[in-house]
Amino acid sequence: MKQDAPSIAVAAADTLSAGASARVEPLPEAIHARLAREGFAPESLCLWAEGDLDPAGAPSSVWVVASESRLVAVPADPQEHLPPAFDIKRVGKFQVRSTIGSAFLQAKVEGVFVDVARFSNGRRERFSKLVEQLERLREGQPPSIERVYEPSDRMCPKCGLPLAAPRAVCPRCIRQGAVLVRTFKLLRKYLGWVATLFSLMVVGIGLDMVPPYLTKELVDGVLKKEHGVAVDLVARERWLLWVVTGLVAASVARNLLNMVIGRLSTRVGSAITFDVRCRVFERLQQFSIDYYDRHPVGNLLTRVHGDAGVFHGFVNQVSGGFLLNILRIVFIGAMLFYLNVWLAMWVLIPIPFVILGTTIYLKRIHPRYSKLSDSNSKVVSLLNGIFSGVRLVKAYAQEGRERQRFTRGINRLRETQVWVADSANTFSPIMTFIFSLGGFIVWYAGGRLVLEDRGVTLGTLMAFFGYLGQFYGPLQTLTTLSDWLTEFLSSSQRVFDILDTPAEPNDAPDSQPMPAVRGQIGFDAVTFGYDPYNAVIKDISLSIEPGQLIGIVGKSGSGKTTLINLLCRFYDVQKGAIRIDGVDVRQMRRDDLRKHIGLVLQEPFLFRASIADNIAYGRPDAAPHEIMDAARAANAHDFIMRQPAGYDTQLGERGAGLSGGEKQRISIARALLCDPSILILDEATSNVDTESEQEIQKALAVLRKGRTTIAIAHRLSTLRGADRIYVIDQGRVAETGDHEELMAKKGIYHKLVMIQTRLTKLEQ
Repeated sequence: MKQDAPSIAVAAADTLSAGASARVEPLPEAIHARLAREGFAPESLCLWAEGDLDPAGAPSSVWVVASESRLVAVPADPQEHLPPAFDIKRVGKFQVRSTIGSAFLQAKVEGVFVDVARFSNGRRERFSKLVEQLERLREGQPPSIERVYEPSDRMCPKCGLPLAAPRAVCPRCIRQGAVLVRTFKLLRKYLGWVATLFSLMVVGIGLDMVPPYLTKELVDGVLKKEHGVAVDLVARERWLLWVVTGLVAASVARNLLNMVIGRLSTRVGSAITFDVRCRVFERLQQFSIDYYDRHPVGNLLTRVHGDAGVFHGFVNQVSGGFLLNILRIVFIGAMLFYLNVWLAMWVLIPIPFVILGTTIYLKRIHPRYSKLSDSNSKVVSLLNGIFSGVRLVKAYAQEGRERQRFTRGINRLRETQVWVADSANTFSPIMTFIFSLGGFIVWYAGGRLVLEDRGVTLGTLMAFFGYLGQFYGPLQTLTTLSDWLTEFLSSSQRVFDILDTPAEPNDAPDSQPMPAVRGQIGFDAVTFGYDPYNAVIKDISLSIEPGQLIGIVGKSGSGKTTLINLLCRFYDVQKGAIRIDGVDVRQMRRDDLRKHIGLVLQEPFLFRASIADNIAYGRPDAAPHEIMDAARAANAHDFIMRQPAGYDTQLGERGAGLSGGEKQRISIARALLCDPSILILDEATSNVDTESEQEIQKALAVLRKGRTTIAIAHRLSTLRGADRIYVIDQGRVAETGDHEELMAKKGIYHKLVMIQTRLTKLEQ
């Protein structure tokens, strides 16, 4: 092994290096020299990685270096003490322990985990790979050199921030402008309607400009009295009628236009919100189980229902909000300058102060809106958990505790809401006062011009004030736009996070259709971990022939259910392969794979629907007689017929109204109706009484006929007739054989059977 050390060192360093480029992370000469003084020969070094924190969490460079037999953490500062080296062969396990903001590399020595080095979460993946290689050294294997370094899909390539999921959107690097651009792209389908709305709004602006101008004509041309000048009252009364008629016509037209605009805007906004919700829901269905493991249900509900609703407001803003207000400001500003340039200049005085105040406010309020949305999502998630587990809450009389949790959650939400509202309630009056200053200035300057008869008539001044109200109104609306924009950006970004998250991999281009399978299953050196660098299943190989009954037993957490998750392809293996009839499941179409697998879980899930709909969930087109035949085979027909409406009986949440055994038999009927070639029983009888278990066992006996069956069981008596039993321990196959063979070995299986036998005698 020593002669290969240099190449291993290069490959290992290449594997462990971090950053966007595939460069080798060199071990500094000073570290080499210091290790040489401690007896580490340069050619013996095969693994190393740099940490960036000292044990107290302060920034500090520390190099973790391993030879074939020893591991040591070397501070880059030569003045710091060099800690003792670890004997790799005496270490029970290496692991990475994550904390808030940082993580530790730990070694289990004499049953106790000892910290080796500390590092920021940005280097977690690097050290997770290091742990994988150290485990190989501990087991007497050389570091794996078949993998070359690739940029991590769990780190942002720009800023290095750890991502919530592989290739997920980095919240730090997202650009707000990009969010708006993407939102406009969603409107492509509705560009015609949006253009129509916009055109109607422009017509509305024209109608809004009519009344002030007619007011000017009314005052200067009709109501004005000039001393010593003869007045044609008939002509003025006729002109008065026309002016008033014009005002009425403009008002009627404007209100009718508002009616059309409101209805059209509602339809377009509802349509785009509908599309976004459908896209988000469709995307959520494409995600793997791993995604749902990481995200609370309440949070997803908020995104689908609440966050997607902001796109309705976006349509209103595009068609009749900020774009329209900008146009209104331009047109009315032009009219103000047309009436009197001098007065129009005074009107512009407050605008720089408004822009400055809005900019400051937007920067101050934006982070709080994100916190407000997050607090709201957490409250929804909390309520979902409490209501889902209401039976447990009441069983343990924990209503007071849950009330305290809820109170804390809504108190955080209240505090954030109050802060945001206080900021808005402070900002709005200040802006209103600044705008009013412009009006006061115009009153004074315009009044003097009228009194001094310097080219401004009373009608012109009144028209000016009419336009002034329409000018400052849109400006003030634009200042409050920051509230809407901040909320919209926060909510829409959470929607785009879902749409941008990579979906479960599609079927391979060369995937094979499998209209029928015999049921032969092979696990070939399968390794898998929910954390990619902390394997739950380790190099497991199993062989199952068609029609066999296979039992899988082991302690809780040994990896039994994980094997089933991999076979159903809820997760993909990280090493090795799983084959059905010789075909890798990754090369099978997902629909075909899952059509041939029937799953009966420990806790059967029933929807809030009729009993018939629950049985036919896997085959919605099943005929009524087929549903009834499946129920009879599952020993469920009799108790179903005792229900008030038989098969049409509506079940409550999660099958409320049925016992545990009845739910399980409906679950078995559901599997029977699909007629799968492979049957998986995951603790199917562990949560029911003895009588229900007997009924379920009868149903399972029917269900197993002619099918390959994999049964995970804690009640080992149910596996006595199994063709083969695999005992899983710490992610590996520890024992295999039938019941008699395993009992003769006096190993783990024998111990588990003896424990259960003693417990059964005590219960009797």
